Amino acid sequence: MITRNGAMAEVLAPKVAEALAESRSLGILCIGMQGLRRLRIHAGFRAVDELLRQAAERLRAILRPGDEMIELGSGDYGLLLADLKDSQHALLAAARVQRQFEQPFEAAGQPVLAMVSVGVAMCPEHGDEPELLCRQAEQAMLQARYEPDRMLVCKTRITPMGVDPADVMTAINEGQLSMWLQPILDVRRRNIVGAEALARWEHPEKGFVSPGVFIPVAEGSGMISHFTRWSINACLQQVSEARKLGLDFPIALNLSATAFAERGLVEQLLGGLKLWDVAPRDLVLEVTETAIVADVRRGANQLRQLNAAGVRVSIDDFGVGNASVSYLKEFPATEMKIDQSFVTGMLGDLRSLQIVKAMIVFAHQMGMRVVAEGVEDDATLEALGDLNCNLAQGWAIGKPKPAAEFLAELKAPAPG
Repeated sequence: MITRNGAMAEVLAPKVAEALAESRSLGILCIGMQGLRRLRIHAGFRAVDELLRQAAERLRAILRPGDEMIELGSGDYGLLLADLKDSQHALLAAARVQRQFEQPFEAAGQPVLAMVSVGVAMCPEHGDEPELLCRQAEQAMLQARYEPDRMLVCKTRITPMGVDPADVMTAINEGQLSMWLQPILDVRRRNIVGAEALARWEHPEKGFVSPGVFIPVAEGSGMISHFTRWSINACLQQVSEARKLGLDFPIALNLSATAFAERGLVEQLLGGLKLWDVAPRDLVLEVTETAIVADVRRGANQLRQLNAAGVRVSIDDFGVGNASVSYLKEFPATEMKIDQSFVTGMLGDLRSLQIVKAMIVFAHQMGMRVVAEGVEDDATLEALGDLNCNLAQGWAIGKPKPAAEFLAELKAPAPG
């Protein structure tokens, strides 16, 4: 059965009561599609409508008798799955959802790849209140965007984070945010040649809050300029600290699409470089396709100004957006990052392996270095070397660490 525009918690309530009465488990999957805004900008509203219609059909195809689908909004869906054994059983269902989106859709007469993230909550394992279960599944879905396989089960009986704009502003103003660094490896030489800066928030009462939770709050509340200013200064401070320790490598800074649309961004970045006495070549600005295609002319102008000043530009999460690669000719990108969805598990998937190979060749032909994200084992790293990939990052190379700890370990002489 499919319920359109239903309130998920209202639909869930009788199912929770029934599951509890009969001592059965119930799985709640929250599914979120990404890239719809980009597609709407480039192909129009009809293309998005067609994509959503096909997406609903694919999800409908995997429903069992007794399952239910709720359309939560444009590109967001809830699946209520009866008689699941446990969280692992729910993850198998989430993997089946992911497989429904592996093949391109047809929208506006062209193939379009749509990416989804899936969050899972289980009743009664994670709670027995319908609204709380829905919120937990949605929170897991937001956090799943940062997972290699874009699936995540919520934490056991977590409570809602209760993060609002005031909390984020307090975090910025009172020093609750910190900058962590994740190493970037030269694949051929096998030495660390850079790092990516990642914002982390440790709330004094709630503990660590995922970027998948607090960054959307900053973006949606008009507070992104404050967060961007903090990010720029925190990143450049670490570049300055690295130079004091004699470490000579660039640090990459992510900017959200919302931040990229803010006025004065170029001046803010160049001013920060002067303030922290950092050479422009020591900063790599990572920009997603979302930020690029939102306003092509303005984005190209901003990036040209930064590149002319010596700042390197990296196209982040390449391959997962709906934009045509033709936009690359407009931008002075020096680096391309292949999204982890292609890299993780590529050795067991011939198609993914061939896609990664093609991306590397394409980037080199465009005069760009290539960074592979999501490298989780040595075999994948070896394969990337054989494919002539330049750089790599992932847990096989090193997990993110607090910046001071990361720099101190890198500076320390090797034992023996």
